[in-house]
Amino acid sequence: MRRQVSPTQKALDNLIFQPIPRSRGKRKPIPPASQVQTFDYVWGLLQAKWNRRKAR
Repeated sequence: MRRQVSPTQKALDNLIFQPIPRSRGKRKPIPPASQVQTFDYVWGLLQAKWNRRKAR
């Protein structure tokens, strides 16, 4: 014996189990290590130190 399913329930089930569309655009390529810019945390500290010494 089959259970009757309402049209609303069918629509909800289809919404839940549909695959999620991924981004439409292409992914950005991973740059080589030579092109990756890093942030130098030490530079700001050294700059402040040099500025203090220069101000004396």
